[in-house]
Amino acid sequence: MANIRLYYFSEALQMKVGVNVIIPENTWGHSLMHRPAGYRYPVLWLQTGGGFDYTDWQRYTAIELYAAEAGIAVVCSGTYCSGYMDTKRGDFKYFTQLSIETPQVVRHLFPLSEDPKENYIAGFSMGGYGTLKWMLRDPEQFAAFGLFSGVKNVADLLSDDGDVPRDTFFMFPSAFSSRKLIADTPDDVVYMIKKQKAAGKKFPRGYIATGVEDTHYEDNLEFMEKYRQLGLEFEATIDHGEHNWEYCNRHVKRFIDWLNIQGTFQRDKE
Repeated sequence: MANIRLYYFSEALQMKVGVNVIIPENTWGHSLMHRPAGYRYPVLWLQTGGGFDYTDWQRYTAIELYAAEAGIAVVCSGTYCSGYMDTKRGDFKYFTQLSIETPQVVRHLFPLSEDPKENYIAGFSMGGYGTLKWMLRDPEQFAAFGLFSGVKNVADLLSDDGDVPRDTFFMFPSAFSSRKLIADTPDDVVYMIKKQKAAGKKFPRGYIATGVEDTHYEDNLEFMEKYRQLGLEFEATIDHGEHNWEYCNRHVKRFIDWLNIQGTFQRDKE
């Protein structure tokens, strides 16, 4: 495996940022140099929760092992407390850096596929919102999306004046400001589902999992039903689990297995 922590200067943010890139081996214990000429890996773009960074998936889950088993590259970014936004207060362009700049950089440096049929996106907690937001900018750029204990549509959680208690979703006032600035914009997941459906866009396959012990469980059920009514198709898993990395570790594995990726240049089965 090649497990790389990449630092680059972000023109969008005007500062150094980090990205974790995993490139799977073709055969356990053998060199990556045996990869066929011109081969490009299928890619999972993996989003983390609010306040976490680009190292957390690699540190708190077995994602490196799962990538090796499936023959899939993984790109892990982190937008910290930005809420997957180009922030409304301060205008820090975290979402631009994540969704536009980082793919350009890592595809320039690594053999990653640009084929939508070989690109997948998933996220945990606030990364669930980031996953939906990124996917909905152009649903046809991904073959599948996954949400693991994910916060769904922030626009539905905001107040009109942006008054949010600091001990609850403390990032919201600076990142989103208020509902009136987010509703019916590309930052509003419900609005974007309606817009892209009306435009006749083909949507990727979906996988959404939530545990009954999750602090967001009731909200997750509500959003899942709302999305179904809007015509968003996905496989729903409701099981036992809390809002934590143990749950994410379990379901990122299930998600990758569910993708059933075929024909990859991967390690031998043991």
